[in-house]
Amino acid sequence: MIYIIVWYGVVRIIIHFYIIKSHAIFTSGWALKENEKIYQRDQTKRMSACIKTLLEHIFHTGTANSQQKMNAQQMQEELLQRVEQGELELGDVPKTTTIQSWISRFSRHWKKAIALCSLDEAKGSNTFG
Repeated sequence: MIYIIVWYGVVRIIIHFYIIKSHAIFTSGWALKENEKIYQRDQTKRMSACIKTLLEHIFHTGTANSQQKMNAQQMQEELLQRVEQGELELGDVPKTTTIQSWISRFSRHWKKAIALCSLDEAKGSNTFG
């Protein structure tokens, strides 16, 4: 417990420690880095380049023809069809939320790239002279 006492304008903090009478509080090696729980994270699985390429093709197909646009669930179903055909492995297919995040990120970068291209074209066509 921590008590804060104000006495004549001076703040004093009094800390009371309750000692647990147990001999098993600290075991040998408790402070070593390999025993810290923050370093024992699961490995993050990243999308393979093949999956990213397939998702890009699906995305660009939807961009070229708005009637063929797919959401994340439909893209995952398309990838699962590729698994059934033997092109991909089931463990490589990302979750729907991962695909949705990828769509958001890729769309943002795509729009930025298109905007930069249109600015470059606008600069090239505006010749003064």
